[in-house]
Amino acid sequence: MRTYFVGLGLGLFLILGGVSSALALQSGGVEVGDLKTGSVVGQPFTELDVDLTFTAAKVAGSSGWYPPVSVLNLISQGTGGRAGRPILLKITNTLDTEYTFHLSADSSQAGPWVMEAKVLLKPGETKYIGIPTSDLTAVTATNVLSYSNPSANGDHVGQLVILR
Repeated sequence: MRTYFVGLGLGLFLILGGVSSALALQSGGVEVGDLKTGSVVGQPFTELDVDLTFTAAKVAGSSGWYPPVSVLNLISQGTGGRAGRPILLKITNTLDTEYTFHLSADSSQAGPWVMEAKVLLKPGETKYIGIPTSDLTAVTATNVLSYSNPSANGDHVGQLVILR
């Protein structure tokens, strides 16, 4: 009987410990919207600075998201002094056709906290993606995210390198 209660107590401890860590790693998730109405973790996009800008364009006959490599500086001397402010990405489609922006962590990082954002943009359309800093850093063990248009074969895959 004593073993039963010890096992029950240990099981409850593990369950409660797992619940609290899951909530800590999911502070709001990725939010997509326009500048006027979008918000992430309660902060309107209009109150945030744009950290990175991505543009779908055709260069030398090849379509893709530019720049092909972006660096997001989260160290304390860079934008790391942001005091919990979310990351804001601006994405614009300058092509004549619809184009998808797909941002994700390495596919080998499977698990319950895989971050992924997928946005279909019409020609000339601009959208914003808000990402809580805690969500961004919790899923990027390699500190690299990739962005691309998954439906277009032969288009370039860009990399977002996170310094922290």
